Amino acid sequence: MKIHFIGIGGIGVSALAQYYLEKGNKVSGSDLVASEITDFLKAKGIKIVVGNNEKNIKNDFDLVIYSPAVQPDNPEYNKAKHLGIKLQSYPEALGNLTKEYFTIAIAGAHGKSTTTAMVGLLLIKAGLDPTVIVGTKLKEFGNSAMNKTEGSNFRMGKSKYLVIEACEYDSSFSEYFPQITVVTNIDREHLDYFKSFKNVIKEFKKFIFNC
Repeated sequence: MKIHFIGIGGIGVSALAQYYLEKGNKVSGSDLVASEITDFLKAKGIKIVVGNNEKNIKNDFDLVIYSPAVQPDNPEYNKAKHLGIKLQSYPEALGNLTKEYFTIAIAGAHGKSTTTAMVGLLLIKAGLDPTVIVGTKLKEFGNSAMNKTEGSNFRMGKSKYLVIEACEYDSSFSEYFPQITVVTNIDREHLDYFKSFKNVIKEFKKFIFNC
Protein backbone atom coordinates (compact mmCIF):
# COMPACT_ATOMS: atom_id res chain seq x y z
CA MET A 1 0.00 0.00 0.00
CA LYS A 2 0.95 3.63 -0.50
CA ILE A 3 0.17 5.62 2.64
CA HIS A 4 0.59 9.35 3.16
CA PHE A 5 0.57 11.08 6.55
CA ILE A 6 -0.44 14.72 6.99
CA GLY A 7 1.28 16.07 10.10
CA ILE A 8 3.82 13.26 10.17
CA GLY A 9 6.07 15.16 12.58
CA GLY A 10 3.68 14.58 15.48
CA ILE A 11 4.88 12.17 18.15
CA GLY A 12 1.99 9.73 17.73
CA VAL A 13 1.60 10.04 13.96
CA SER A 14 5.33 9.49 13.43
CA ALA A 15 5.19 6.24 15.40
CA LEU A 16 2.29 4.95 13.32
CA ALA A 17 4.16 5.89 10.14
CA GLN A 18 7.07 3.76 11.31
CA TYR A 19 4.69 0.85 11.95
CA TYR A 20 3.37 0.91 8.38
CA LEU A 21 6.89 1.27 7.01
CA GLU A 22 7.99 -1.81 8.97
CA LYS A 23 5.02 -3.67 7.49
CA GLY A 24 6.41 -3.11 4.01
CA ASN A 25 4.22 -0.23 2.88
CA LYS A 26 5.45 2.74 0.87
CA VAL A 27 5.14 5.67 3.28
CA SER A 28 5.32 9.41 2.72
CA GLY A 29 4.37 12.38 4.83
CA SER A 30 4.29 16.13 5.19
CA ASP A 31 4.53 18.63 8.00
CA LEU A 32 4.58 22.40 8.27
CA VAL A 33 8.20 22.49 9.44
CA ALA A 34 11.19 20.19 9.44
CA SER A 35 12.15 18.75 12.81
CA GLU A 36 14.29 16.16 14.50
CA ILE A 37 11.42 13.70 14.04
CA THR A 38 10.98 14.35 10.31
CA ASP A 39 14.76 14.07 9.81
CA PHE A 40 14.71 10.74 11.64
CA LEU A 41 11.82 9.44 9.52
CA LYS A 42 13.56 10.56 6.34
CA ALA A 43 16.69 8.66 7.38
CA LYS A 44 14.54 5.54 7.80
CA GLY A 45 13.34 5.77 4.21
CA ILE A 46 10.09 7.74 4.49
CA LYS A 47 9.61 10.45 1.87
CA ILE A 48 9.19 13.73 3.76
CA VAL A 49 7.86 16.99 2.34
CA VAL A 50 7.98 20.25 4.30
CA GLY A 51 4.79 22.25 3.87
CA ASN A 52 1.22 21.24 3.04
CA ASN A 53 0.42 21.35 -0.65
CA GLU A 54 -2.22 19.54 -2.69
CA LYS A 55 0.57 18.44 -5.06
CA ASN A 56 1.79 16.12 -2.30
CA ILE A 57 -1.32 13.96 -2.76
CA LYS A 58 -0.99 11.46 -5.60
CA ASN A 59 -3.73 9.60 -7.43
CA ASP A 60 -2.27 6.22 -6.55
CA PHE A 61 -2.33 6.71 -2.76
CA ASP A 62 -4.32 3.98 -1.02
CA LEU A 63 -4.74 5.77 2.30
CA VAL A 64 -4.18 9.21 3.79
CA ILE A 65 -3.86 9.45 7.58
CA TYR A 66 -4.00 12.88 9.16
CA SER A 67 -3.09 14.33 12.54
CA PRO A 68 -5.94 15.54 14.77
CA ALA A 69 -4.33 18.97 14.47
CA VAL A 70 -5.11 19.10 10.74
CA GLN A 71 -7.92 21.53 9.94
CA PRO A 72 -10.74 20.90 7.40
CA ASP A 73 -9.31 23.53 5.04
CA ASN A 74 -5.96 21.73 4.76
CA PRO A 75 -5.10 21.51 1.03
CA GLU A 76 -3.82 17.93 1.23
CA TYR A 77 -6.88 16.78 3.15
CA ASN A 78 -9.17 18.42 0.60
CA LYS A 79 -7.26 17.00 -2.37
CA ALA A 80 -7.44 13.47 -0.97
CA LYS A 81 -11.14 13.90 -0.33
CA HIS A 82 -11.68 15.22 -3.86
CA LEU A 83 -9.83 12.23 -5.35
CA GLY A 84 -11.83 9.78 -3.27
CA ILE A 85 -8.79 8.46 -1.42
CA LYS A 86 -9.58 6.79 1.88
CA LEU A 87 -9.04 9.24 4.77
CA GLN A 88 -8.51 8.33 8.41
CA SER A 89 -7.60 10.41 11.41
CA TYR A 90 -4.68 9.20 13.51
CA PRO A 91 -7.04 7.96 16.27
CA GLU A 92 -9.16 6.09 13.72
CA ALA A 93 -6.12 4.44 12.13
CA LEU A 94 -4.65 3.48 15.49
CA GLY A 95 -8.08 2.25 16.57
CA ASN A 96 -8.17 -0.15 13.63
CA LEU A 97 -4.76 -1.41 14.65
CA THR A 98 -5.95 -2.13 18.19
CA LYS A 99 -8.47 -4.59 16.76
CA GLU A 100 -5.67 -6.65 15.23
CA TYR A 101 -3.69 -7.13 18.45
CA PHE A 102 -4.10 -7.92 22.12
CA THR A 103 -3.94 -4.26 23.02
CA ILE A 104 -2.95 -2.64 26.29
CA ALA A 105 -3.90 1.05 26.27
CA ILE A 106 -2.59 3.50 28.86
CA ALA A 107 -4.47 6.75 29.48
CA GLY A 108 -4.49 9.45 32.12
CA ALA A 109 -4.03 13.15 32.63
CA HIS A 110 -0.46 12.66 33.87
CA GLY A 111 2.16 9.94 33.56
CA LYS A 112 0.80 8.02 30.60
CA SER A 113 4.03 8.20 28.57
CA THR A 114 6.05 6.95 31.53
CA THR A 115 3.56 4.17 32.28
CA THR A 116 3.36 3.13 28.61
CA ALA A 117 7.14 2.91 28.52
CA MET A 118 7.22 0.86 31.72
CA VAL A 119 4.58 -1.60 30.48
CA GLY A 120 6.36 -1.97 27.15
CA LEU A 121 9.73 -2.58 28.79
CA LEU A 122 8.23 -5.07 31.25
CA LEU A 123 6.71 -7.10 28.41
CA ILE A 124 10.02 -7.02 26.54
CA LYS A 125 11.83 -8.24 29.65
CA ALA A 126 9.25 -11.01 30.01
CA GLY A 127 10.01 -12.17 26.47
CA LEU A 128 6.60 -11.21 25.06
CA ASP A 129 8.04 -9.04 22.26
CA PRO A 130 5.36 -6.31 22.07
CA THR A 131 4.82 -3.60 19.50
CA VAL A 132 4.87 -0.25 21.33
CA ILE A 133 3.62 3.22 20.37
CA VAL A 134 4.50 5.81 23.00
CA GLY A 135 4.46 9.60 23.17
CA THR A 136 8.15 10.02 23.93
CA LYS A 137 11.47 8.62 22.72
CA LEU A 138 13.05 5.75 24.65
CA LYS A 139 16.74 4.99 24.41
CA GLU A 140 15.85 1.32 24.86
CA PHE A 141 14.09 1.40 21.50
CA GLY A 142 17.26 2.55 19.78
CA ASN A 143 17.92 -0.86 18.30
CA SER A 144 19.87 0.17 15.22
CA ALA A 145 23.08 1.99 14.44
CA MET A 146 20.99 4.93 13.26
CA ASN A 147 19.00 5.59 16.43
CA LYS A 148 20.80 3.81 19.23
CA THR A 149 21.69 7.11 20.90
CA GLU A 150 18.53 9.16 20.53
CA GLY A 151 16.02 6.34 20.88
CA SER A 152 12.58 6.07 19.33
CA ASN A 153 8.89 6.43 20.11
CA PHE A 154 8.16 3.14 18.36
CA ARG A 155 9.12 -0.49 18.69
CA MET A 156 8.08 -3.22 16.27
CA GLY A 157 7.43 -6.55 17.93
CA LYS A 158 6.54 -9.94 16.49
CA SER A 159 3.93 -11.02 19.02
CA LYS A 160 0.20 -10.43 19.39
CA TYR A 161 0.77 -7.70 22.01
CA LEU A 162 0.39 -3.99 21.28
CA VAL A 163 1.03 -1.31 23.93
CA ILE A 164 -0.21 2.20 23.14
CA GLU A 165 -0.41 5.57 24.79
CA ALA A 166 -4.06 6.62 24.62
CA CYS A 167 -4.64 10.37 24.53
CA GLU A 168 -7.92 11.70 25.91
CA TYR A 169 -7.92 15.01 24.06
CA ASP A 170 -10.74 15.31 21.53
CA SER A 171 -11.94 11.95 22.93
CA SER A 172 -9.33 10.28 20.70
CA PHE A 173 -9.17 7.23 22.97
CA SER A 174 -12.82 6.45 22.23
CA GLU A 175 -11.59 5.03 18.91
CA TYR A 176 -9.48 2.35 20.62
CA PHE A 177 -10.53 -1.21 21.47
CA PRO A 178 -8.05 -2.58 24.02
CA GLN A 179 -8.26 -5.81 25.98
CA ILE A 180 -6.61 -4.10 28.95
CA THR A 181 -6.93 -0.43 29.91
CA VAL A 182 -4.76 1.42 32.39
CA VAL A 183 -5.83 4.84 33.71
CA THR A 184 -3.13 6.53 35.75
CA ASN A 185 -5.33 9.40 36.99
CA ILE A 186 -8.04 11.85 35.92
CA ASP A 187 -7.68 15.62 36.24
CA ARG A 188 -9.26 18.85 35.06
CA GLU A 189 -7.36 18.75 31.78
CA HIS A 190 -8.35 19.90 28.25
CA LEU A 191 -11.40 21.82 29.45
CA ASP A 192 -11.24 23.80 26.20
CA TYR A 193 -12.64 20.63 24.64
CA PHE A 194 -14.46 18.86 27.48
CA LYS A 195 -15.97 22.06 28.95
CA SER A 196 -16.37 20.54 32.42
CA PHE A 197 -14.70 18.02 34.72
CA LYS A 198 -17.95 16.05 34.67
CA ASN A 199 -17.48 15.53 30.93
CA VAL A 200 -13.87 14.47 31.47
CA ILE A 201 -15.03 11.73 33.84
CA LYS A 202 -17.78 10.71 31.42
CA GLU A 203 -15.32 10.24 28.53
CA PHE A 204 -12.89 8.25 30.68
CA LYS A 205 -15.73 5.96 31.72
CA LYS A 206 -16.61 5.38 28.08
CA PHE A 207 -12.96 4.56 27.35
CA ILE A 208 -12.75 2.10 30.23
CA PHE A 209 -15.92 0.27 29.23
CA ASN A 210 -14.78 0.09 25.60
CA CYS A 211 -12.42 -2.64 26.76
